[in-house]
Amino acid sequence: MLNASEVRVIVITNQSGIARGLFTTADYEAVRERVDAELASFGARIDASFYCPHHASVSGPCECRKPGRLLFDEAIAALDIDASQSMFAGDRARDVIPARLYGGRAYLVPASSTPPAEVEEAAAAGAKVVRSLVEAATEFLALTRAAR
Repeated sequence: MLNASEVRVIVITNQSGIARGLFTTADYEAVRERVDAELASFGARIDASFYCPHHASVSGPCECRKPGRLLFDEAIAALDIDASQSMFAGDRARDVIPARLYGGRAYLVPASSTPPAEVEEAAAAGAKVVRSLVEAATEFLALTRAAR
């Protein structure tokens, strides 16, 4: 739906399992490639992926771990994105809180692993809590079209 509407799909993800030795960068890349292949089989794509391999308890603090801005800033610069016209979606507060910094729209899609306090935190930061990524994308596209 996003691809068909010419909306770039960018993944920004924390992958602390790399720093903690649970898996390697190559393992992460293999999963990412598999996801890309699965999406391609449905005619969909992720336009770019950015990941943070750090964890403060192992590698110390970093600027790229969400909700830090570094990976968002890199994606915005690399792809010439207007973040104020962007959708920020995820299942944790740290995924959507950056939308407030950039003026974009935030959608929290709670999973069973999403702590209730993070649902409240995200909502308090202006995120809309939705049942699915499809619901978030549908609303975002409707609002985007209405603004044109």
